[in-house]
Amino acid sequence: MKKEMSEALMEFYQKILAPEFSTIRDKQAAHDDKFIDIIGHFDDLYKHLGKLEEEYQMIVSGMKRIEDSIENRPDRSPDLEEKVKELKQQFIQMQLRFDKLEREISRTS
Repeated sequence: MKKEMSEALMEFYQKILAPEFSTIRDKQAAHDDKFIDIIGHFDDLYKHLGKLEEEYQMIVSGMKRIEDSIENRPDRSPDLEEKVKELKQQFIQMQLRFDKLEREISRTS
């Protein structure tokens, strides 16, 4: 009786459970690969966002220095004022890029 029960359980395992476990393992591996890809994309986004943040801080710092030097000079030169305008335009462009990235990140979250 024990041998018959053992054989029946073994047959049940081989015919029913083993294929199911194999299918589950395959699907889990596929999902793991997708999650690794997604994590890679997030890593890339955060690296890009970090670079943009650095650029943003450099632009803000540069604008502050230029504005300070312009305010402290009695004879404002048109060249410096043009540079300030250019930096402000770059700042606006960076802000637009930040906004776009934030929207993309919020859509993927």
